[in-house]
Amino acid sequence: MKPTLTILITLLVTTSTFGQNFSIGSEVGIISSINTDYKITDIENRRNTFYSGLNLNYKYDNRLSFTTGLHYLRQGYRHSTCYIFEEGVKNELIGKIDYLTIPVTANIHFLKSRKLITTFGLLGAYNIKAVQDYPEPIGGCEIYYIPDLTDFTRKYSISGIIGIGYKFFENDKVELISNIKYYQGLTNTFNNSFPDITWNIKEKYSSILLTFSFNYKL
Repeated sequence: MKPTLTILITLLVTTSTFGQNFSIGSEVGIISSINTDYKITDIENRRNTFYSGLNLNYKYDNRLSFTTGLHYLRQGYRHSTCYIFEEGVKNELIGKIDYLTIPVTANIHFLKSRKLITTFGLLGAYNIKAVQDYPEPIGGCEIYYIPDLTDFTRKYSISGIIGIGYKFFENDKVELISNIKYYQGLTNTFNNSFPDITWNIKEKYSSILLTFSFNYKL
C-alpha cells in the first residue's frame, strides 16, 4: 500500500501542470453490504453504515474521464445470536470487515450535456479491521462467536465496480455528482488458516452505495 500512496501523493503534487484536466475531491454517502452466506434480498442481515473517501480525477475529453483515490470501505453482516442479554439490549451480532481501498475506474459521460455518467473499474483493498461485535451475554447457548476475525481474514482483496451518476452542478471550479454504485467481491474474504475450525472461506461481499462527490478543478 505504501508505494501506491506515494504515487497518489506525487500525482496530486504534479497535477497543476495539466490545468483543468485534473480535479480532486471527496466522496461521502451510505453503504449497505452483505456476504454470500445470505441472499442479496436478506435486508435484515445487511450491514448499513457510512462511506467516505478522497478522489483524484483526470478528464481525458468530454466523453471519458478516469478516477482513483483512497477510500475507507466498511463491509459486513448482522444476525441474531442464541445468547440471552439483559432486558432492553438488542440481540444482534454485527460483523465488521473494513478496508482501506484504492479504486481505479473509467467514467463514460453521456447526453448532450455530458451530465449522465457510467462507471466501471476495479477496487484494490487492504484489510484493517475484522471483528464481530455483540453485547455482553448473561446466558444462553454455549456457541462461541469469535470476536476477532483478523487471523481468518485475507489481507488483500479485489472487487469489481459498476455505477451510474449524474452531475447536478458544475461551474469553472467545482462540480457535484450523485452516484449509485455496486461493488462485487472477486476474491475470497477469508483464508484457511485454521483447517480444524469450520469456516466458509469462499465468502465474497457485495455492496450497494449511494454517494455524493464534490470535486475541485485544478
